[in-house]
Amino acid sequence: MRRSIVLIAAAALLAGCGGSGSTTATTSSTEASPPVSSASTSGPAPTAEQTAWAGRVCTAATTLQKDVEGLASAVTSAGSDVSAALTAQVATVKTAAGALTSAIDAVPSGSESDPDAAAVKVAADRFKASVTDLEAKVAALEGTSGVSRATALASIGTAAGSSLSGLSATTQAIKTGATNRRSTIGQAFAGAPSCSSLIR
Repeated sequence: MRRSIVLIAAAALLAGCGGSGSTTATTSSTEASPPVSSASTSGPAPTAEQTAWAGRVCTAATTLQKDVEGLASAVTSAGSDVSAALTAQVATVKTAAGALTSAIDAVPSGSESDPDAAAVKVAADRFKASVTDLEAKVAALEGTSGVSRATALASIGTAAGSSLSGLSATTQAIKTGATNRRSTIGQAFAGAPSCSSLIR
């Protein structure tokens, strides 16, 4: 019974990871060409500071992506100690989410009103809120058994799916910005080497 419950929860988490990946694959192919076609209407080029900031944001987002995907393996490899494994992994995700929002908040002076910077911040803040909800759902798993445990695991799967969607929205905001040649911050995302894996 316990094993079947864990596998159901793992399937929910893995389905969320798969959905996020397919969205990335679909959108990246359709957004690869706009930077070229809009080159003639580009806005001011980004400064070295702005490009470095974009790089830090993308590095933090990439780390966070890996940590969120680690939720599934925390379920499937934890054996009977699922609660402890998920608690540890959610703590890792929460730390990475904090690092991302800190990186975004450190936007260079004068760029705060850039619409692409603002869009990434809004998406990241929503993701961080979803992690708080996920943390609460994982805490509720401790000490449960039987039907209560099944319900708690299902709630965790739903919360994890919401977190994956929130993270997908954040990376999508970065991708969208990278195609906006009229935006200085958008060009910074497009030009930062560490953003290449997120925007391709």
